[in-house]
This record gives sequence, structure tokens and C-alpha cells, in this order.
Amino acid sequence: MGVDAEDGDEADSMKLQKLAAQAKSFRPSDEFDEDSDDDFSDDEELQSPIDEVDPFILFVDAVKGMQASDPLRFQSLTQTLDFHYQALANGVAQHAEQRRAEIEKEKMEKASAATAS
Repeated sequence: MGVDAEDGDEADSMKLQKLAAQAKSFRPSDEFDEDSDDDFSDDEELQSPIDEVDPFILFVDAVKGMQASDPLRFQSLTQTLDFHYQALANGVAQHAEQRRAEIEKEKMEKASAATAS
């Protein structure tokens, strides 16, 4: 029985090698471009109204609106923040102002390019 089992193992091994060779022939060539256009979808070109909304500017405007409409509530919320979160809030506000300036600059450049054309 040992000899038959070895013959069976050799036959199985040969069959596996043949299948592996066949599988290699079905693989796409190395020239296949992984960045092919098949992965591109038309949705990537679509724009929606929310694309124009900067989340940092929206957040800072909402906080400023709350500060203007209900200063006592704003003060009670902000005075409970520890130093780390106050610094974080100030950083977000600074980033929002930078983004606001960048967006305004981009709009002006687009407008000047449109009038130049």
C-alpha cells in the first residue's frame, strides 16, 4: 500500500504542476496597467453644491453665530474647556480664516481669468 500511495502522490503532484502551468497562462500579462480607465467612474467628475462648502468655515461661522445670538450660553460652553481644547478651537478658527482667504483668492483668480478670455 505504501508504493501505491507514493505513486498516487506523484500523480497528484504532476496534476497540480499541470494545473499551475495552465493557471499561469490565464494570468494577465505584466503589461497590465493597474491604473486603467476601467477603475475611473463618471461620479468622480460630478460636482454637488456641498462641494463648495468648507467644513472648517461652516463650523467657525456656526460658533460665531451662537456667540452673537446667545453670548451667555457660548461663555458657559467655552469656559468649561481645558487649555488643550481651547488651543484646538483657536487652531480651527485660524485654519478656517486661512481657508476663507484661499477660497477668496481662488475666486478672484477664476474671475480674472474669465474676464481675460
